Amino acid sequence: MEAREFLRKLREEVEGHAGVGHSLLGRMTIDPKARDDFRIMSEQHYPLVCFFTRYLELLLLAAPDSEGKQWLAKVLVDEYGEGSRGLDHATLYARYMQAAGVPAGGLDSALLHPAVPEFILEHMRIVTEEPFLVGLGAVGPGHEWAIPPMFALVIAGLRRAGFQDPEIEYFLLHVEQDKDHGAWLEEALARYAVTGEAQERIRRGALLSLAAREQLWWGVADKIHARRMEERNPGMVASTRESEATQTTLRALRERLSFRLVLRDGEKDRAPTSFSVAKTGSGA
Repeated sequence: MEAREFLRKLREEVEGHAGVGHSLLGRMTIDPKARDDFRIMSEQHYPLVCFFTRYLELLLLAAPDSEGKQWLAKVLVDEYGEGSRGLDHATLYARYMQAAGVPAGGLDSALLHPAVPEFILEHMRIVTEEPFLVGLGAVGPGHEWAIPPMFALVIAGLRRAGFQDPEIEYFLLHVEQDKDHGAWLEEALARYAVTGEAQERIRRGALLSLAAREQLWWGVADKIHARRMEERNPGMVASTRESEATQTTLRALRERLSFRLVLRDGEKDRAPTSFSVAKTGSGA
């Protein structure tokens, strides 16, 4: 299939995926959320915002040529704060969280549904262990194509919950910026997607990312619904409450993920310099 036609069909597949049109998002206006629901949602989503640049940085190292690196670098510059008054996107998101009611010292202490660290670890695995084009499919179609339609639904829910535009700058900015990011990465994809094998790898990366995204939204919904059920029924305990004893936090997740430069020497163990993801501590 010609590269542009493949990408057109892939974009349609991405936008129709359950990870993008999840019921949690699609029902934002007919099953409106309260400001406190968005507090819970923000606590679960914030770790993804914090780790996204790391996926891009690791993938940049794996890019096979300077042109691929340039497209990834353009996206990274925006993520670092270009176009948002020098504020990186994690900082903008933290401001939204405070508007949603998260205490200033509580940004990294919420208990995370298992789907949250699983999402992060899966993307770390993709960009370090899978072929480069699988990683590009995950961060391009899997992220930059998916975010504008997802966030359009979130913004509708935020406004219905009473948030003002300055409080939700992160989302408003991303709807516009990620259209550019998606277009930039599409140029890189068009250059690489010239064989059936390359197209299969790109699509595989996108679908791996979106499967993790769908699981993530179910996890967020689980957190919100458990809290609401307990509020409506005093004395009852959500069936998921017991599992929180083993849940991690963003602070702990950062400690469990470390990056090391591996240099192998010797006649029997010689390999190029590489980056690896080390997972320490108990399972995240």
